[in-house]
Amino acid sequence: MPADAGMPSRLFSVAIGSARLHSPLICAACTLRIMKTIVLTLLGSVVTFVAVAADSAFDCIITSDRTTYTVGQIPIITVSITNKSAKEVILVGSLDGSDVGWRFPKCQLEILDAAGKPVTAPMARCGNMNVLRAADFVAVPARGTFNPFSTGFFAPYQFDQFPITHAGDYTLRFYYSTSDRIQDYFGDERMMGRTNTTPEIQRLFKRVPKLELKSNELKLKFTPKPK
Repeated sequence: MPADAGMPSRLFSVAIGSARLHSPLICAACTLRIMKTIVLTLLGSVVTFVAVAADSAFDCIITSDRTTYTVGQIPIITVSITNKSAKEVILVGSLDGSDVGWRFPKCQLEILDAAGKPVTAPMARCGNMNVLRAADFVAVPARGTFNPFSTGFFAPYQFDQFPITHAGDYTLRFYYSTSDRIQDYFGDERMMGRTNTTPEIQRLFKRVPKLELKSNELKLKFTPKPK
């Protein structure tokens, strides 16, 4: 959730105000406890703000080739993550299993019907997942864009089997999240019992920011199939 930039000052005034209400004469021990509470509250707020600031350096946009389709048609969907910061970063594309949340980065497409209920389709897939490679790490320059589903990466199943079977209005949203544990990106390395990876991958991973991105809402309309 976005942090409220004004929150630290309000919390400070509330804490002081509460102390004044208890008594006009505050003992030294009470004052110390109050100040500790204020400091901890402010520190907690700063940490939250920094985490949000990291995500605010990126834009996540989902688009489609059209806004109206016939049931049975598959929209051409594009995801674009823009690095708005002043420095180059490393991002990881969608890996084998990323679209179903089995590994990081999590690259998940959400489809909601007009009532806000998730729309999915039955899917069966192999439990094996490709191992993490150095080629999975992509340098994104300052002000540059990145498509996690570009060539060489794994697209979500909805790109091939769109789950819309009834006419109506639908909302799509894309989520991209990273982890600060390299083991969370492993595929079959887990079954192999590996706990680490190559020095090259470790070097690249150090430049991957911790992100929790949510795209814009993409509104699509599906009309009935012609009879």
